[in-house]
Amino acid sequence: SKRINRAPLHVADYPVGLESRIQEVKMLLDVGSDDVVHMVGIHGLGGIGKTTLAAAIYNSIADHFEALCFLENVRETSKTHGLQYLQRNLLSETVGEDELIGVKQGISIIQHRLQQKKVLLILDDVDKREQLQALVGRPDLFCPGSRVIITTRDKQLLACHGVKRTYEVNELNEEYALQLLSWKAFKLEKVNPCYKDVLNRTVTYSAGLPLALEVIGSNLSGRNIEQWRSTLDRYKRIPNKEIQEILKVSYDALEEDEQSVFLDISCCLKEYDLKEVQDILRAHYGHCMEHHIRVLLEKSLIKISDGYITLHDLIEDMGKEIVRKESPREPGKRSRLWLHTDIIQGTSQIEIICTDFSLFEEVEIEWDANAFKKMENLKTLIIKNGHFTKGPKHLPDTLRVLEWWRYPSQSFPSDFRPKKLAICKLPNSGYTSLELAVLLKKASVLSSFSLKKKGGPYP
Repeated sequence: SKRINRAPLHVADYPVGLESRIQEVKMLLDVGSDDVVHMVGIHGLGGIGKTTLAAAIYNSIADHFEALCFLENVRETSKTHGLQYLQRNLLSETVGEDELIGVKQGISIIQHRLQQKKVLLILDDVDKREQLQALVGRPDLFCPGSRVIITTRDKQLLACHGVKRTYEVNELNEEYALQLLSWKAFKLEKVNPCYKDVLNRTVTYSAGLPLALEVIGSNLSGRNIEQWRSTLDRYKRIPNKEIQEILKVSYDALEEDEQSVFLDISCCLKEYDLKEVQDILRAHYGHCMEHHIRVLLEKSLIKISDGYITLHDLIEDMGKEIVRKESPREPGKRSRLWLHTDIIQGTSQIEIICTDFSLFEEVEIEWDANAFKKMENLKTLIIKNGHFTKGPKHLPDTLRVLEWWRYPSQSFPSDFRPKKLAICKLPNSGYTSLELAVLLKKASVLSSFSLKKKGGPYP
């Protein structure tokens, strides 16, 4: 094919762990087949390295094409300049034209012009289907031998556009993560062994996310070990803002109920059994929670691993930071609480409490039995482990999910009338079947009750 003059794209200062990924995507592209057109989607969470990978592939295969175009930051550019601006850039890069009247005319011109040249087109960070419709249309509208690469955080967007060949970018393994961090912070692959502990801490904190490794490595370049330690301690309390802002783009794109479900999972339900999460969320949102979970999966915000809900540690931190910012100084005014130290004086803002007192297995916990009195909108209360000195004097009637291991009383508060209670689990408690019958009468919608011992399968 006819070669074109082009400058290689900048890929990364330190391209670590890229080679195997490039080869895997090149297999999907099948560049040697000139009688077909392939669209390949590269998806994964923000900061995982999708753009870096796309740029590296561009450099690797560009010589096979008659025209090239790498449209960066499609999401941001379409928001600030509009789709027509992107269409102009595409035509200018590939066929040397940029005269357009409107988006619809642009679609028609792009389709006509790109049928005449073997094109490599990369659309980076796409977040809406209208962007794909305005810029690439259907594969059969391209000249045979052309290839289109789309990077996105949203797997479902690729499916909606009929992109069948997809590649998910996963986190760096520990070895590559340590290499990238060492290069970014010290400009060396091998560093002073004195830094081993703080480097390992950083790798653990970043959980294989290249964005986090690069940001933290740059920020701590030239710092001493004590400065590394204090910075990492601070990040555990309040996450790094630059990392958070990039990750939060995916959260901001969600609908209101989807955002709520994400916050429920990230703050309280990580590493829960999928069925248990579905039961709890159904009590809050009805059957539409299945759609919400699917959306979070498609946008790489959560994963399902061996039947359990998981999410990247920094995505979890992002969710918890959103809730912390609801009331930075007064935890009782936040919507969700997960630290037992925060459950002191609650307010009507609290909707979910999920906390584990495993560290207090051997001691009796003194607490205010009226702690739940002002929590008029509390929907889920999950307390695991712990020996409490007394039972609650009040439980909110708004409760839909109640799970309390070793519930510290032989009775519920006399004014407890939970009309919407759907799940009640009291493992290792001293409840009798008679008291259970009384509760069932009060909670007419109760769908799940368990008195099983800790460790048994809860319904």
